[in-house]
Amino acid sequence: MVPNLLVNLRQIPGVSGLLAPLIGASVVVPVDVDLAQLVPAGTPVAYTYKIASFDGTPISVNFFPAMGLEAGEVAPTVLYGPGMTRPGETNPYATGFVGIGTFRSADYNVVTWDPRGEYASGGLLQLDNPNFEGKDVSSIISWMADQPGVQLDDAVTLDPRLGMVGVSYGGGIQLVAAARDKRIDAIVPGLAWNSLNDALYPRGAFKTAWASLLMLGLVQTGARINPQIYGGIILGDLLGILTQSQRDVLTSSGPGALVDDITVPTLIIQGTVDDLITLDQANTNVEMLADNLDANGNPVPVKMIWFCGGHGVCLDPASPIQNQLLTSETLNWLDRYVKGNSATDTGPTFQWVDQDGQFYASDVMPTDPGFHGTPINSISAGGFMPILPIAGGSGPLGNPLGLENSLPIPTKAQNAINIALTLPAGTTQLVGAPTVTVNYSGLGTSRFVYAQIVDNSTGRVVGNVVTPIPVTLDGQSRHVTVDLEDIAYTAGPGDSLTLQLVASTTPYQSFTSAGVINVSSVEVSLPTVGASVVAVNSAPPVAA
Repeated sequence: MVPNLLVNLRQIPGVSGLLAPLIGASVVVPVDVDLAQLVPAGTPVAYTYKIASFDGTPISVNFFPAMGLEAGEVAPTVLYGPGMTRPGETNPYATGFVGIGTFRSADYNVVTWDPRGEYASGGLLQLDNPNFEGKDVSSIISWMADQPGVQLDDAVTLDPRLGMVGVSYGGGIQLVAAARDKRIDAIVPGLAWNSLNDALYPRGAFKTAWASLLMLGLVQTGARINPQIYGGIILGDLLGILTQSQRDVLTSSGPGALVDDITVPTLIIQGTVDDLITLDQANTNVEMLADNLDANGNPVPVKMIWFCGGHGVCLDPASPIQNQLLTSETLNWLDRYVKGNSATDTGPTFQWVDQDGQFYASDVMPTDPGFHGTPINSISAGGFMPILPIAGGSGPLGNPLGLENSLPIPTKAQNAINIALTLPAGTTQLVGAPTVTVNYSGLGTSRFVYAQIVDNSTGRVVGNVVTPIPVTLDGQSRHVTVDLEDIAYTAGPGDSLTLQLVASTTPYQSFTSAGVINVSSVEVSLPTVGASVVAVNSAPPVAA
C-alpha cells in the first residue's frame, strides 16, 4: 500500500517536487545494452523509439516482434492503442483479448504508443481528433512499414499488413484512423464512441461523475491537453452545461460522420454495464457501417459483441466463457481479415450476454428491425416527487467498490416514482432500448429527471445505466418521449422489474436542480427479441 502511494505521489507534477525532502525523488539512470551479446545479428527485438509525427510532434512508440520471429522473417502487425490516461502497453507477455502476449503468440508483431499529450509523447491531447491523433497513427504506420520483420502489402506506399485493437480511447482512434488511412486492413474497436457529445452530454445533461474522474486521471498523469477540455469539465461540473465552443471540441473529437468512410472489416466490442460509452454508441456505429462497401464494392463485414464490462463494474455473475470468447473472436477476426485466411469462421453477427452471464447469438443485428419481436407495452399512473440534489437519489453504490469506482454507478433510489413493469409469464429476452413517455407538470429549476430500471430480485439497476429525461417545469402540462439506454436482460418466471423516475443521480449530479414534478401517467415499451437466437455455452476455437 505505502510503496504504491509513494510511486503515485512521485508521478504527480509539482507534488513530487514539494514532497521530495520527505519521500525522496525518482532518478532516471541510463543503461547501455549490448544487443549483439544478447541476440543473434539481425534478429528482431523489442524496443522503444520516438518518431516525428506529421507536424514534428514526437510520438513514443514500442515495437514487439512476433514470438519466434527470426532474422529475415516477416509477420503481420497489430497496432494497439491505450485507453485515456494510460501509456502504451509494454508488457510483452500480457494476455487477454488486448494483451501484447496474446497477439505475439498468434504470430503478430505488436506496436503500441503513448498518445499525443500523454507520457513520453509530445503535443497536446485532442481527444482522438482526426487532424491530430488520427494523423499520428498514419505517421506510426509509415514508420512501421520501414521496420525489419514487418510484412508489407506494398513497399512503395509504405503499406504494412495491419490490424488494430484497443479499448476506450484506443477504440475510438481505430474508427478515426480506419476512415482516413486505407492501409489498415481490419479493426477491433472496443468501448468506442461515435459522438462524444452524445456520450458525455446526452440531451444536454452532463455526465459529471465520469468527467470528474477523467479530469482527475489526466491531472494525476501529467497529461498536456487542449485547455478547452478542462474548462468544459469544470463548467459542466458546476452548472451542468457546456458552451457551444466546448461542444464543438467534443464534436471534432472521435469518429462521428467519418464512420461512413470506413471500408475495412470491423468487429465492435461494447460493454452492457458501460455507463460512460453506452451501448447506443456501438449501435450508431453499426448502423452507419451497414451501408459501407469495401474497396471491391462488397459490403463491409461487421460484427458486434456485448460483454459484461467496460467503463464501469460488472456486478452480475461472471460468464465462465467471457474472457476466452472475446480473445477467440478477436483473434479469428484478425486471422480472417488481416492474415487473409478465408477458411476462418468469424461466428455469428451479434453476440450478447445477459444479467445471468449467459451468452446468446443471432445473425441479425439489434439495429435491424427484424431483430425485435412484439414489444411489451404498459401504462401506469405516476406520482408526485420533490426534486433535490443528492437526497434520496440514485447512486453512488459505495461499498465494496469505494467512491472512485461507484460514483458513476446508479442505485435504487428512495426519492423516486416507481412504476411496476408488466412481464409475460414465460421467459422473454429484453434486448435494446426501452421507450418511456412521461405526462407531467411541475415547477422548478431542474432541466431533467432520470429514468432507470431496477431488477427487483437483486435490487440493482439493470446494466448500471440511467437515462436523463428533459423536462420543462413551468407549471404547464407537458409530455416527453425518450428512448432509454439499451439493456440486455432475460426475464424468467418470477422475475420482476420496476421503472424508477428519480430526481437526482450521481452520474449526472447537478447542485442547481430544485423543484417539484407531478407525473400523471407513464407509458413504457420494452423491446423483445424476435429473431432466431442460439445460446452460446463455449468459446469458439481459435484458428490455427
